[in-house]
Amino acid sequence: MGIRNALAPILLFLALATAAGEAPRVPAPPDPADSASVAGLPAIGKWMIGVGGGIANWLGRPYRGRTLLEPINVIVYDPISKTEEEAYARLESAGVAVEFEMRDGHSTGYSARIGGAVFEQLPRGQGKAISDGPFEFANNHGRLFGPYRWAGGWLFTGAFSRETADLVTKVKHHYASFDQARDAFAWALDGGGRYEVSGFVPLGNALLGSPLLCSGDHDGLAAYLVAKP
Repeated sequence: MGIRNALAPILLFLALATAAGEAPRVPAPPDPADSASVAGLPAIGKWMIGVGGGIANWLGRPYRGRTLLEPINVIVYDPISKTEEEAYARLESAGVAVEFEMRDGHSTGYSARIGGAVFEQLPRGQGKAISDGPFEFANNHGRLFGPYRWAGGWLFTGAFSRETADLVTKVKHHYASFDQARDAFAWALDGGGRYEVSGFVPLGNALLGSPLLCSGDHDGLAAYLVAKP
């Protein structure tokens, strides 16, 4: 995208504000440590955090002229497992059973906040992510964070996105959707019978009104899954 096209939304915003006789008010960017207060849950970090400590911005590629920030859009609670290792093994096994498994070809090194603590991504390992298909093709993929000890069980969060692939161009992967990937992962696990979608939790991380930043199609909700016996 050329510089002129990238700046077009910003210039339009400034022109409209000036025409209205007002100084343009650009919303402040979110803090990587921003957390949502949700009844019955610990503080849930709103954003996936990148290697440098800032909010992850989908491979640094602009989306419709704006920086695309990556929201947390999945929460998983396991009241059954006795240890954190068991909780992750259960979640990993359930994912593999519905074709969301650890695959290569993705960026790594992310983290997220739960209850004020920072957790590195799961799965670990260079180039690893949870995905429902090879990176050479369109796929839904993401990372999990945690688990955080909570209410006698274990809590994970996750950030999932859908990408399209075009291996004959210089830029191989393109953002498609956060909500599609969230729903694909959540309902696949629900259909697998070991977790159920209990609802959708408002995290307040749909980024609106900024000429510089966006959160794509994200609606500000996280799918909330609970492990079943």
